[in-house]
Amino acid sequence: MEATALADRVIEIVDGQRQELVELCLSLGNARDYAGDEIAVAQAVEAWLDEAGIETRLQRIDAASANAVGILRGTGDRSGGARSLILNAHMDTQGAAPAAGAEEERRLRGAHEQDGLLFGNGLANDKAQLAAQMIAMRTIVRAGFRLRETLYVTGVAQETGAPPERGEEIEGWSGIGPRMSQVREGHGARWLVEHGIVADYALVGEITDFKLGLGQAGYLRLRIAVPGHLRYTPLLIRGETPGDNPNPFERAAHVISALESWATDYETTDALDFGKGTIVPRAQVCEVAAGGLPFTEVSDSCNVFFDVRLVPGARPAEILDRVRRTLGATGLDCEVSPYDYRRGYLAEDADPLGEALGRAHRRVFDEAMEFAESGPISTWRDTNAFNEAGIPAVCYGGRARSAFLGGGLAGDRRPMAVDDLLALSKVYALTALDLCGVVS
Repeated sequence: MEATALADRVIEIVDGQRQELVELCLSLGNARDYAGDEIAVAQAVEAWLDEAGIETRLQRIDAASANAVGILRGTGDRSGGARSLILNAHMDTQGAAPAAGAEEERRLRGAHEQDGLLFGNGLANDKAQLAAQMIAMRTIVRAGFRLRETLYVTGVAQETGAPPERGEEIEGWSGIGPRMSQVREGHGARWLVEHGIVADYALVGEITDFKLGLGQAGYLRLRIAVPGHLRYTPLLIRGETPGDNPNPFERAAHVISALESWATDYETTDALDFGKGTIVPRAQVCEVAAGGLPFTEVSDSCNVFFDVRLVPGARPAEILDRVRRTLGATGLDCEVSPYDYRRGYLAEDADPLGEALGRAHRRVFDEAMEFAESGPISTWRDTNAFNEAGIPAVCYGGRARSAFLGGGLAGDRRPMAVDDLLALSKVYALTALDLCGVVS
């Protein structure tokens, strides 16, 4: 089929699935999706793909967690540059069940449609992108196209964090610290690749405002134990310096102030402009917690959990040394312990995928594709897991309506327009056909 006719056919089929796309988003968006407990989403993805006549695989991680995989097998004819492709998005969503109960959980984490917008805590991040990829794969099936190389659609678990190994040391740090701090981001994508889902390229669907992301930040997470002794309040004598004050929590206030100052400078000193985007590493305190029950041990401590994002190529030992020297200037003898680290990567040898994506973007939007701004590429995304494995990976996804952005709170729904998701499905389908190749 001639290229223009092929594209017209794809666009026509996607447009005919508008209501089905909405229903799919609502179904996935209302399924339980906590990181490490998203088996319901995986099973829903598997069932939907199976009903569409697509080969499926449920890749178990444990009893409550799995990756869902859809496969359109190619003929193996790589003539004309045909290459295999993974379309990837994650199924899990940050956070835990709110303390207020089931009704509050439905309000904060449920999904609904209103005036052409899809609301839901887990849609923008990230099940709406997954739904668009699933529609794209079914569009190829419905069009009757036969691919030269294999196409995968993968809904992965545990992107926002994996349940940590609960050793006694970590358990003693804080009741919720390492879990809340998103330990081992990207675990599901690594599991996916390590258990045999490999391809020439990977296209990760996450919010980029329809722009191309060619790099992502990594991270280093630190626990900073601020020593001290919690005195009986009437007997407290603070002294003249932070070190004279025995209270570990009041000492920690000085530590946090020093970390904030360091993090502010870090955004400028360590920003990476790689020619096709700028990664701005950020850092923040993400939890403060008692190291144990007061008036119980010989000494007390306050644990400060510090999340430091890393540009590709950053050396974690050097970052650790800089943080330690900053804290040393406070005069407080803090213990700094790394507990979670992942590298960031720039995509290498991804030009064929980027070019196919650019052609699809131009066909759908009638304009050249731009590079992603610093925000989307300064976060963790699963392109890192694929690039780490030697599978060139880029990021491209839709947009969340900025008027609704509220800083990442659990109730921040970040709605996505149905029209945008239809356009995204078209781009994904056209990119897959271009890269994987179509048998004449």
